[in-house]
Amino acid sequence: MKKKFAVLLMATLLSSTAQARQPAPPNADDEPLYAGMRLLQAQTAEEKRAFVAAQLQLDETQAPRFWPVFEEHQEALSALNQRRLENILAYARAWNDDSLDDSRAAELAEQALSIEEDETALLKHTYHKLKRVVPASKAVSYLQLESKIRAVVRYEQAVSVPLLP
Repeated sequence: MKKKFAVLLMATLLSSTAQARQPAPPNADDEPLYAGMRLLQAQTAEEKRAFVAAQLQLDETQAPRFWPVFEEHQEALSALNQRRLENILAYARAWNDDSLDDSRAAELAEQALSIEEDETALLKHTYHKLKRVVPASKAVSYLQLESKIRAVVRYEQAVSVPLLP
């Protein structure tokens, strides 16, 4: 049962990201998870782009300026998701082998919080870039879309990770 949570979580972890070159997993046993992550990213990247395009209704002058910022954001988000996956797998390994003591739990929590802070900084950076190339209302709408997509992913993650006793 414990080992299942890492696999279930990985299936939802990166469903909203774009394609990106991923490094080899730190643990050879994790290769199937990383391969699945790369496949999921490839499958969902185009769908996400189409969804964003449909929602934002960019005109012919906005679109060429918006998409490079979007792609840059997706690439950076992919790197954050890579870190998040590594953090979750470290938690799963410690949970599965019953070695998740207070020290390791605190270390993993600090890493997770750092990832969250970096994601917030990325959103701010992307918003400020977008405000320079599209109307602020479009920039805000894009942030709302990203937020909603990430909320779904976060919910699916949350229900999969066991709570510490």
